[in-house]
Amino acid sequence: MNLTSIVAFIVVFGVIITIHEFGHFFAAKKFGVVVYEFSIGMGPKIFGKNKNGTNYVLRLLPVGGYVLMAGADQDNEYLNDLRPGKVVKIKFSDDKTVNFIDISDDNDDVSEQVLRITAIDLSNKLMISGISDQNTGDEVSYQLSTKTQIRVEKDRIIQIAPRERQLTHIAIWKQAIVNFAGPFMNFVLAIVLFIGIAFAFAKVPVSNSQISPIAHYPAAQQGLKKGDLITKINSTKVSNWNQLTSAISQQKGQTVKVTYRRQHKTKVIRIKPKKIVESGQTRYLIGVEQYTTSGFSNRIRYAYSTFINGASSIWLALGHLIVHPSLNQLGGPVEIAKTTSTAASDGFLSLVNLTAFLSLNIGIFNLIPIPVLDGGKLLLNLIQAIRHKPLSDKINQSVTIAGAVFMILLMIAVTINDLLR
Repeated sequence: MNLTSIVAFIVVFGVIITIHEFGHFFAAKKFGVVVYEFSIGMGPKIFGKNKNGTNYVLRLLPVGGYVLMAGADQDNEYLNDLRPGKVVKIKFSDDKTVNFIDISDDNDDVSEQVLRITAIDLSNKLMISGISDQNTGDEVSYQLSTKTQIRVEKDRIIQIAPRERQLTHIAIWKQAIVNFAGPFMNFVLAIVLFIGIAFAFAKVPVSNSQISPIAHYPAAQQGLKKGDLITKINSTKVSNWNQLTSAISQQKGQTVKVTYRRQHKTKVIRIKPKKIVESGQTRYLIGVEQYTTSGFSNRIRYAYSTFINGASSIWLALGHLIVHPSLNQLGGPVEIAKTTSTAASDGFLSLVNLTAFLSLNIGIFNLIPIPVLDGGKLLLNLIQAIRHKPLSDKINQSVTIAGAVFMILLMIAVTINDLLR
């Protein structure tokens, strides 16, 4: 891969992951869930900025991303560190509640009070107790503000999450929306890019079975004209290009009865397909092409049909994969990088087209009901809705770990397979 291909891969993958994680982030924020971190990339941090209790982080490896939400399946290591015995520095708001807890190793601020924690509740009672004077050993207790911030390090500040602001304690339908928002944004990105591609072309094929006959082929010789709408092949109704070509190919060279409409009149003709042999393959053609247009509504319909056809193909491929499992039918980051390199060399529109299909692919893949994927979380939401109570923490943790292990092993196997082929 050359430098252009590497940059193209980072941009394509980065855009798709960012838009996916933004979906989760936006929905969570909309429902009041505390978001500790919005991270793009994995591995070591190369940039970070805190705003309103959320850390926005860019990491070194462009192979993923995540949104760390309060109450979600990821633990917050810093909150876990806040336990009895921990020495912290606290600040008070005007109403005498604690609104700032500093657990960093930085030097003491004169306005901060040092406290060795004896008890702390960040979810329900919002209380912190501890010993501030080591000489007397007297214990004091303070009320926490609902927006208390915790300073972990210089550029890393997180906000505490009262119970009602944790993902697992909001309404089940809101949890489902948060989980679905990631794939949904992938679908939005795909359809937007398909629309952009449709308007970049001079003309696009129509979504129905309108045709343009090719000169010197049977359709033109029998009188079909540009813009005619074929509605039937023999007794088979057709309404789009795929149905039309499929109906003709099934006749295997036999004369077909073609029903078509021209200027609000329905007509019928008989056409004997022409035998064509190319590269050892025999085909029978009546000699028509898809009718193309530059109309606004047709461009939108073309983008929509590209989206639907792409989604249908991916679902069919997933179904085939379940029936006939094979690593050769899967592609990981290595294969995506190779495909991106090819698309980048084919030009900008090819790269945009690939981005749209990858976004659609990742959106659908994430809806597979495997724990750790969004589809698995939606399945757990459904089970919870049916049971009218959540699964136990033990079961929840077990299925999540099992899903994560399965995905890690699958990713390793796919990557090795990508490198070998």
